[in-house]
Amino acid sequence: MAKVRIHPKTCRAAVFEAPGTPMRIREFDVPQALPPGSALCRIRLSTICGSDLHTIAGRRSEPVPAILGHESVGEIVAYGPGAHYWNGEPLQLGDRVSWTIMAFCGDCFFCGKRLPQKCVRLRKYGHTSTDIWPGLTGGYAEYIYLFPGTGIFRVPPALADKVVAPANCALSTALAAFEAIGGVASGESVLISGAGLLGVYLAVLAREAGANPVMIADMNPARAEAVCRFGVDATFAQTAEPADVAAWARTTCSGKGVDVAFEACGDPRAATASLDALRIGGRLLVAGMVAPGSQFPVDGHVLIRKCLTIRGIHNYHPVHLGQAIDFLVSTAGKYPYAELVSPVVGLDDIQSAIAYATKGQSLRVGIQCGDSPS
Repeated sequence: MAKVRIHPKTCRAAVFEAPGTPMRIREFDVPQALPPGSALCRIRLSTICGSDLHTIAGRRSEPVPAILGHESVGEIVAYGPGAHYWNGEPLQLGDRVSWTIMAFCGDCFFCGKRLPQKCVRLRKYGHTSTDIWPGLTGGYAEYIYLFPGTGIFRVPPALADKVVAPANCALSTALAAFEAIGGVASGESVLISGAGLLGVYLAVLAREAGANPVMIADMNPARAEAVCRFGVDATFAQTAEPADVAAWARTTCSGKGVDVAFEACGDPRAATASLDALRIGGRLLVAGMVAPGSQFPVDGHVLIRKCLTIRGIHNYHPVHLGQAIDFLVSTAGKYPYAELVSPVVGLDDIQSAIAYATKGQSLRVGIQCGDSPS
């Protein structure tokens, strides 16, 4: 049966209407009666993902008007009949939760192929028009509606909101990337292009897998230096020229080449450098170049003669979010995860938060949508 805590009839949200236009704080009706399998959450904290910055700048197209934001942690205040966690247990009012960035049907061809992120009836949070009921489907709001087919996970008390909020995007994607490339064995060398949040999580995963060395290349010297606290052995921030990056990586690996490379920055030059840096039999995972027209040359002769593997990954399966939460718990205290989100501002200050995030001064800026501590 449906269960409901007392919650307001209306709430506020920041609405994106067009690139170059400030977001507008609007009131929305909060759904009072929920369909089977759905849930309503009060958002405690959301973080600004780089994909949102691309949308705001007009570099990617999204339905408008929309409530952006897909990295969030919240509290269950209502749910419809049959609503449950990913593990099958019924939802509980008041639980602190994280959820997948998408809802999916579970029945179509792609869901059957373990690609729910490509579901033919896909709903993505932060990427849906407010014209679609109930409108509250993005993280920059006081409340969010979770469609049936969303993977919902309980958040352990040990994890602060700032630590868990980005887990349903960058960390879950990093885990999917590791799985797609066949994992990283102890002693293998890893090159990561991009010291953004995805790159940071990839570095931590590589370190915990026993990789040696773990290398990151990023054109921002401050970011390259900061990631050393997350298991990185060597950084390169001198030039974006593929030949220079590849030469540095090969030298760091005693000349034999890199075992595994991850492109996590969106720059095609990084993929070119990674291919050049790989050893015979090396593996390249491409995850950052989501913009249309992102092309890099691949010499078929080199690909074949060096027996290389190239794999792309986009988003993740719900099991990866569960793994992400477990990973954060198991490595708590080893890495300063909470420092990845700073500053945290209120919903009314979202424009200043976007401006700060756009300058690249922090990997994530937090939006405290209500009165919850982060």
